Order: sequence, then C-alpha cells, then structure tokens
Amino acid sequence: MRLVSESDELEVWRQRARESILDLNDGIVTAAGIAEGFASAGATTSTLLVAGVATVIAGGFTAASARYTEITTEWEMNRALIEEERASIQTNPEEEFEELVGIYQGKGLGAELARQVASALTEHDPLAAHADAEYGLDELGPTSGAAPAAAVAGLCYGVGAGLPLIAIRWLPHDQRIILTFVVVLLALALTGWFASWLTRLPALKMVRRNLILGAATMAASLLIGLVIHV
Repeated sequence: MRLVSESDELEVWRQRARESILDLNDGIVTAAGIAEGFASAGATTSTLLVAGVATVIAGGFTAASARYTEITTEWEMNRALIEEERASIQTNPEEEFEELVGIYQGKGLGAELARQVASALTEHDPLAAHADAEYGLDELGPTSGAAPAAAVAGLCYGVGAGLPLIAIRWLPHDQRIILTFVVVLLALALTGWFASWLTRLPALKMVRRNLILGAATMAASLLIGLVIHV
C-alpha cells in the first residue's frame, strides 16, 4: 500500500475543514431563512425559539446522518470493488497481470519496464497493486471514522443554525429582522473567506457567492412571511 505523506495528511485535513464549513453554512442559511420568515410573519418570541431549536436539532441530525451514510456507502462500494478484484486475481492471475502491465504502459512506461514494475508490485501484494492502479484505492481501514465525522457535521450545522437563533432572540425586537440579516451576512462573509483560504480560490468570489445565496434565501423567506402575515 502507498505511504501517506505529510501533504496527503494536509489535504485530508483541508477536505474535512471544507466539509465542516459547508455544514456550518447550511446551518446558518437554513436557520436564518426560517427565523426571518417567522419573524416577518409576526411570530412571537416563543414561537421563534421553538422553530429555531427544532431547526438546530433536526438539521443537526440530518447533517450527521447524511455524512455517516456518505462515508459508509463509499467504504462499502470500495470494499466491493476490492473483493471483486480479489476474486479476479484468484481466478485469472495471468490475465490480471497483463492488465496491470497494460495500465503502466498506458501511463507512459515502456513495455519492458512496465512488465518489471508490474512483476515487482505483484510479488509484493497483487491485490494492493491492482486496487491502486485501477481504482486509486489505498488500504480501506475500518469504518470507525464515520461516526466522528458525522458528529462533527451535526455539531457544525448546529453551531451555524444557532447563530441566527441567538441573534433573532436577543436583538431589539423592533430591529431584529434587519439586524439578524446583517449578522448572518457578516457570518457568511467570514465563512466564505475561510473557505477561500482552504480551497485557494479567490476570496472575493467565495465571499460574494455566500452573500448572494444567503441574502436571497433570507429575502425569499422574509417575503413569504410578510405575505402570510397579511
């Protein structure tokens, strides 16, 4: 199996951080939309709190469930590919060896060198050689990482959803709609900037996209609330 370098570990960390930012954004935008809609419809503070808490809990569990399902499903699919490859190697080892040679030839190695590389890798671990060359799969490992990742997803969503809830609850009653709007946009600008740092994409592009989508969501919910209120 291939070794995991420091750059690989950094990329894994960046990927997990990006996922956390997305969950955080989902929580912020969803809860903000609900809060703005309920508030513009004239909901009482207690009603807003119930709706907000329900959003935090239900959304958090949904985000956690989605992340757990995503990770375990990917693991199961990769496991099925590896088991299929294992059976093929046991049934047709020569054919699989020639296939491996062809893969390395396709990557630019000469026929003789490709055969030497395939032979050396096959002697060491034929299943690992085919899994890496054909599917880019490293050692699967346990699925125990799915539960912590799911917990982090749920927590990030809950933290994000809690922000509009706190704002709409504690800001002055006659200004809570507009001030919550502002608070949420500031939070989305911050997460957009952090996402740009993680993805190495232009900060302005990421922040602008967050602001446009967040503002559109809150504006649509606010408008619906006003219509229902009438």
